[in-house]
Amino acid sequence: MSADNGIYILKTKDQYRVTHVQNAEYMTCSAIERKRGCGALVPTRAVELWGNCKYTRRWALAYHIAHKWAGSLPVCEYGVNVIYYNKKWDQLVKEAKTYAKKEIRAIRDREDEKYWNMEYLRKLAGM
Repeated sequence: MSADNGIYILKTKDQYRVTHVQNAEYMTCSAIERKRGCGALVPTRAVELWGNCKYTRRWALAYHIAHKWAGSLPVCEYGVNVIYYNKKWDQLVKEAKTYAKKEIRAIRDREDEKYWNMEYLRKLAGM
């Protein structure tokens, strides 16, 4: 059986955040496009996955945290990975808020609410 997990460092223009991700393709799932694993990080998923993580401005610290975390897991199938987002964290959050509103509309149009974390999306969208 596959562990399907990894430790992911999100590198924005101004900081690093580290999290453990189960089902890595979730990062690229969009409720609007209904695509999975398309390679592009979806802003709402990024804020959902890394939003509650502490941040650091030091690469060495993020790297250390990620490798220590990976080493503490019984299995870390995909190891430590870095996701680059070429904007500042605040810009990413702003994009996520706008994107959340679009996702909510798309989900409602398809009556697809059971597959998405609607409570989280509504909170992010300020609804």
